[in-house]
Amino acid sequence: MISFRDLINKKILVFGLGKSGIATINFFLKKKINFVCWDDYLKKDIKAKYKKFLKRKYFNDKFDFIVISPGINIYNHAKKNFFKKHTNVIITDLDIFCTQLSNTNEMIGITGSNGKSTFCKLINRLLIKYKKKSKIIGNYGNPALGVEVKPGFTYIAELSSYQLDYSKYLKLNRACILNIFPNHLERHKTFKSYLLKKIKIFKFLLPKGIGVYNNCISNKLLSKFKKNKLNSFDNKFSVKKIINLLLGKKFKITKKDIQNSTLPHRIEYFYKKNNLIFINDSKSTNFESTRYALTKFKSGIILILGGFLKKGDNFSIFNFRKKIEKIYLIGKNIRNLIKSLKKQKFKFYYLKNINNVILDLKNSLNIKKKNTVLFSPGAASFDQFKNFEERGESFKNLIYDNFKGRK
Repeated sequence: MISFRDLINKKILVFGLGKSGIATINFFLKKKINFVCWDDYLKKDIKAKYKKFLKRKYFNDKFDFIVISPGINIYNHAKKNFFKKHTNVIITDLDIFCTQLSNTNEMIGITGSNGKSTFCKLINRLLIKYKKKSKIIGNYGNPALGVEVKPGFTYIAELSSYQLDYSKYLKLNRACILNIFPNHLERHKTFKSYLLKKIKIFKFLLPKGIGVYNNCISNKLLSKFKKNKLNSFDNKFSVKKIINLLLGKKFKITKKDIQNSTLPHRIEYFYKKNNLIFINDSKSTNFESTRYALTKFKSGIILILGGFLKKGDNFSIFNFRKKIEKIYLIGKNIRNLIKSLKKQKFKFYYLKNINNVILDLKNSLNIKKKNTVLFSPGAASFDQFKNFEERGESFKNLIYDNFKGRK
């Protein structure tokens, strides 16, 4: 374990100046902790603001700690040998956040392939509803070091496989693995490697901590965590039961609680025009998410798919053939998806980008016919957008502009 004092008068590199990196820098400045920083793709405004802290030739030095942004892949980085030498001192902003926790705080860690953000939001909503002080941090959107630690607060951390991979000193009172599907294999290479990164969450449980996991994970892989209190559930378990297992309390969870915990860009009903319903599911970055979205609608689905495909993803949607009326494809390199859809005997229209799709929709849709336009890409956004939020907003604005909606 490390304490906050361990960071004082040490040689520290902050690598990666995205949201978490900038929050880390601002935290260090506030706490008067010395550091240098670098990012391989520096933006002009960031470069100007933090110029005196930048260390272009960081790889020639030795550091006591490297606080790394999770999105950086050190395993195929141009300076991977430098990171390999520093493996034992690589940490995350979440590690530093945990050095500030006291006995009055609780930390809940949530991971899984899908549904993490919504689940975190539901837990947060319930805790606040029952008069508990609570805040969500981590992959959810609030960088950990951008949040002030306050006495009596429970912190809910949404943890990606990347964050779990690099973290070393998390302190969790409760931990949950919601589900596991092949994901991020372009980085983790194999499903087993990805799975082991997720299971690592239980390594951070405190002695009296409670762990909850989907029983698709074998007991053999979990055997090293036998000293912890681990409870399993299957896919048929309700959200209510999973939360009560995790928190050890019986909450009265209503449908309204669940509905109000949905997030922008996740099966978001944002506009209706006559008989047309438009759904923004840009947060769908793998095909398991798309399949889940397809279960929510009965028929007449006009499905928009594609983007930066996940390695090893299963593109099967054959079971939804009767629901799907039309498929549009976008993306720069989606040969595997096209091949899979042909094999499943789906007809589709490849129009490269979302702008072309919306223009075709505008000219071809019959507004008297009931249709659900479902934008559920089943792929990451990085081929054409900065992130899934930008992709979702772009889709919504195009619908508003072309179907005369209101922003």
